[in-house]
Amino acid sequence: MKFMRAALCLALLIATPARAAILDTNFQDTAFAAIPSQLTGMAWAPDGSNRLFLTHKGGSVRIIKNGTLAPTPFATISPIYTGGECGLIGFCFDPNFVVNGYVYFFVTVSASEQQIIRYTAVGDIGTNKTVIVPNLPTLGGNHDGGGVGIGADGKLYWSIGDLGNGSGVDANLTSLAAKVGRANLDGSIPDDNPFVDGPGGNNDFIWARGFRNPFTLTFQPATGDLWVNCVGTSYEQIFQVHAGGHAGWNDYENNQPPGYIVPKIKYRTNGTDTRNLVPGTGAVRTNNIATFTTVGSHGFRQGERLNITGVGNTSLTGFVYVASTPASNVFTAEQFGSDVASGSGSAQTLSQGGCVTGGAFYDSTAVPLEYRQNFFYGDLNSGRIMRAVLDSTNGVRSVDYFITGSSQQIDIAIGPDGALYYGNHAGGLRRAAFTNFTTQQLIVTPTIVRMAEDGISAISVRLAAAPAEDVVVSIARASGDADVDVMEGASLTFSPTNWNVPQPVYVRADADADSESDLAQLEVSAPGLENQNVTVHALDTVVLPVEPPSLQVVSEPGIFPLELQLQGHLGSTYVLEAATNLLESWNAISTNTLSGTTTNLVDDESIDIPLRFYRARQQ
Repeated sequence: MKFMRAALCLALLIATPARAAILDTNFQDTAFAAIPSQLTGMAWAPDGSNRLFLTHKGGSVRIIKNGTLAPTPFATISPIYTGGECGLIGFCFDPNFVVNGYVYFFVTVSASEQQIIRYTAVGDIGTNKTVIVPNLPTLGGNHDGGGVGIGADGKLYWSIGDLGNGSGVDANLTSLAAKVGRANLDGSIPDDNPFVDGPGGNNDFIWARGFRNPFTLTFQPATGDLWVNCVGTSYEQIFQVHAGGHAGWNDYENNQPPGYIVPKIKYRTNGTDTRNLVPGTGAVRTNNIATFTTVGSHGFRQGERLNITGVGNTSLTGFVYVASTPASNVFTAEQFGSDVASGSGSAQTLSQGGCVTGGAFYDSTAVPLEYRQNFFYGDLNSGRIMRAVLDSTNGVRSVDYFITGSSQQIDIAIGPDGALYYGNHAGGLRRAAFTNFTTQQLIVTPTIVRMAEDGISAISVRLAAAPAEDVVVSIARASGDADVDVMEGASLTFSPTNWNVPQPVYVRADADADSESDLAQLEVSAPGLENQNVTVHALDTVVLPVEPPSLQVVSEPGIFPLELQLQGHLGSTYVLEAATNLLESWNAISTNTLSGTTTNLVDDESIDIPLRFYRARQQ
């Protein structure tokens, strides 16, 4: 990413409003919290705790809890190297965070090494720092990447740029520079990575290649596909990336030939493109579809907004969205009007900025259907956030401004309340919430859950408006695999005072004997309100490190105190923890060093506690 260098160099060229402004009047934009500067990432803990985690370039990880910045950092990562664009530059949560508390961070530890590390959350404090993937490349300067996430396949993904000097570009399969990497959650190499050659010359972690500076990445909830936001030289590009894909850097930017992946979304870095239309018949409208022919290749992408000007017949001018590109010099757009043929004039692209940053898919019923699963992404240089609307085939239908004036815009996250939160590198954090519902609604976030078998995940529920009296909301499995069901929160009560406070629902996916992933639909309902559905994908491969400790109750039903059996590695030390609900802090009961592979433990406190959750973690 270009970070402060780009922002300062372009300060005189780009007029950035002093205050953020949301352009969609259906939303209300407000300040959310004051936070430290040098923000690099933000994400909500997926455990129903309503905690927003923030990462900062210098290594500090902070938590906003109940709207207030916690005074004690979750972690202060060391060692850390912060020269150039280096530092703490990315993070993600484990899909099984409710159970294991794992948070993964992408950090530069020296002028020659980056790492993926993992902390275990114990309450609001990170413990048990573990290096998962060491020896990732950097030159201690620019284009370090920083994207990190866990995919629908339960694998760990990360992205690294060309290190500012063209490292790893083109056909280079020996370096992780200019690549997307993929590993198992213990840091080992998956056998199905596309360039695995064992002891051969390839770096077996490589999953895709040809990226200049992929600072951020995200996984699309509906498809599980990886989207990579890549900061460019001539074009900012957003790619939908699959195994073995090649984005073309450093030979191509937005002009990739067949055999390469092309951007789903692109825009000219710090400018616009203007393409002249062919005189005479360069603009033709038939049956409300306008076909435009340019002088030479246009490079436009589906959904891109264009301003058509100067056409002989003025009814063909105005703003349009590219519907298709049947040839390199032809594009079509929906445009209502009588059939007509004309030409000349030009098509100009939308000016979006010059440094694409973090993005998020809007997965919540807190917005009407036309906003759901839209992709929102930001630009650091212009301070804008764009909204990309997708069609039923996952093609881009339109791209427009959504927010302007978020100086040094850096990242976006959808909160458990269904609002869109966005933060900037300078330290601002704001909330944009849809406020134009005309009737009461059930607000459910997210509506698509990807988790592990033998795991627990959380969704959040609230109401859209204050009710006149208490509303009881029910959540139950409506269809699909019986191994997936509601574990806690099957009945929630919302009053005229707590209607807007998200309440958690915990979903359990039990392990089964088959090798197939499970799929189920949950239904969220309340008397007189429209039902909302949640789709749960439970991955058969357990999203945990290799050979985790296991814990089970071995005492007879109804016999107290409870006796538990811990299974783990000989000589390893494990902390047994308990909680009365999944929102409170876990309390340590005992610490145990195994003299064998199992040991039995007794929880004396369980006599007086009707509901108790347990977990074991390696110390």
